[in-house]
Amino acid sequence: MSTTWLWLGTLAVAALAALGFRRYAGLVIRVHSRSMLPTLRAGQLLFARPLRDASQLRHGDIVVLQSEELNERIIKRLAGLPGDRLAIDAQGLQRNGQRVDEPHVAHHGGRTGRWQVPSGHCFVLGDNRAASSDSRSWQAPYVPLHAIVGIVRGRSAVGLRND
Repeated sequence: MSTTWLWLGTLAVAALAALGFRRYAGLVIRVHSRSMLPTLRAGQLLFARPLRDASQLRHGDIVVLQSEELNERIIKRLAGLPGDRLAIDAQGLQRNGQRVDEPHVAHHGGRTGRWQVPSGHCFVLGDNRAASSDSRSWQAPYVPLHAIVGIVRGRSAVGLRND
């Protein structure tokens, strides 16, 4: 075997290893807005585990999603899963008729209303409700589950689930 083939083989193995590492280890993402205050700060680095199956998702997860409407990756909290009935008022979030305890929300505010999450989709909110661009204000409020690329984990995510 020539040196060129050996070099190309080594390069191919390294590339596959790097792709595998990213698939299983996850990604690091930087928070770019104040929509998740007080939980997350702009400039903060987070670790997100890749989402392999939508059954991994739980209410209260902080997720990274690729927004087609905004044409960027964003970080939000998962408020509704397929089939959920949501109501948001001045006191906060109700899911399927039950008030949701949201200690991570410092101040409620922003758009109120009612939503029914369709199959294959979810509904996301920022923790800084009064200043968050989220499902409540988007033209397409329901995020396709396939648009979620990761679930935030690590030091910044300890204790963030609320179910």
